Amino acid sequence: MTDSRVFVFRARAFAAAALVLMAAAAAAQQAAPPAGPAASKRAWPLTRPEATNFTETSRYDEVVAFMKAMAAASPRIHLTTYGYTFEGRPLPLAVIGAPGATPEQVLGTGKTRIFIQGNIHAGEVEGKEAALWLLRSIAKGERTAWFQQVVLLVNPIYNADGNERVSVRNRGSQFGPIGGMGQRANAENLDLNRDNTKLETAEARSLARLLTQYDPHIAIDLHTTNGSDRASRASCAATCCRR
Repeated sequence: MTDSRVFVFRARAFAAAALVLMAAAAAAQQAAPPAGPAASKRAWPLTRPEATNFTETSRYDEVVAFMKAMAAASPRIHLTTYGYTFEGRPLPLAVIGAPGATPEQVLGTGKTRIFIQGNIHAGEVEGKEAALWLLRSIAKGERTAWFQQVVLLVNPIYNADGNERVSVRNRGSQFGPIGGMGQRANAENLDLNRDNTKLETAEARSLARLLTQYDPHIAIDLHTTNGSDRASRASCAATCCRR
């Protein structure tokens, strides 16, 4: 059972990454050139799933540290924050394809703006990890041609408070990660995916401000299934097709 759960988590994470990459590639309309020799030889940091054979998922501090490392590696990646969680954690945002991270700098490009959000339900971890892999791919120079026409706005960890409440019991029907995952609700026990009208939570109010200021043309909100056998096979199929 343990090996099976590791495999399914790995398959879903790769499938989520593939969907994110394909969506951005379709908007960009042309293939990226291969990474240069310096990028290919560099020792790039691993995400927590990669470092633990896909048995664990990244914590908030690890996500932020990974994003900072990618920004330090690539002048194309600009970091900012767009609000706070109920417990006061800054919500990180990576901006790629604009001269800076402010709304004015992004809107001034005239490019298609794509917002990618992971971890609205903190037990559904694959989108969070896929967003980090995407940032690493960009830092390596593998997606350069995209940004002739596209600006990406990436927040891998929207429900940052829920992400830190790791337990293997949070999603009992989900196969992995076997080291546990965050909870569905935020620290107030409110579902952020049900707070798009009343805006009762600090996170939802922060997101509303981001969407108003940056005005993305496309928004991609990354989720994970509840672990049904059919969904697992579908995830594996998507991974195989991508490969």
